[in-house]
Amino acid sequence: MRPFSPTPPPGARPAPEGGFPEVKAVSVDAQGRPDGFRPDRFFRPEVLQGGISRLVVSVDGAELPRVHRALVAALSPPLKLLYVQMVDRPRGVQLPKPVRRVAVELSRSRVMELLEHFSTLFYVDGRHQLWLRGSAGEQLVLDELGMIYLYPDDFLFRDVLEAEGVPEGDGACMARRDYVRVVFDAAQDDAERSLIAGVPLLEWNG
Repeated sequence: MRPFSPTPPPGARPAPEGGFPEVKAVSVDAQGRPDGFRPDRFFRPEVLQGGISRLVVSVDGAELPRVHRALVAALSPPLKLLYVQMVDRPRGVQLPKPVRRVAVELSRSRVMELLEHFSTLFYVDGRHQLWLRGSAGEQLVLDELGMIYLYPDDFLFRDVLEAEGVPEGDGACMARRDYVRVVFDAAQDDAERSLIAGVPLLEWNG
């Protein structure tokens, strides 16, 4: 069970002295209080129904931008970017159906620029999922909890993860927590609008 909180609590973007860390989601107890959990660092292979293989990656929030960008650098361009909006943050509601917006034929350098410019939106705000697809069909997914999923299980991705110091194995991760509070930052509302208009990202129902 992973209750989803669409309305950010006071202090969702904490001051340095405490509160919620700068991550996309925080593990909490049944009363909604942070329980001090920090995810283990690992990647593990999975085989899904239909024989689809993938790698599941868990890293701490401080490492997430570095590891994610290293994996983006391994994708074969041109790239397709899919921004899946799950929460309307200004209205404080979880969308009954996520809004999917897409841009295609992006260079790797353009995607890296976007990841840098909108880094807080991508890496510290849980209102969305970010899907990237390479020209060879490989996919990199960053979900609302800060988990990474790689399709397929490929030695190219494994080499990157090992180079980044993420070991193969298993452990505790955000996807397995009983209670999770997803973090939203009101300051990223304008960033989200700027991302959608500036790329631009077009609504897609595919």
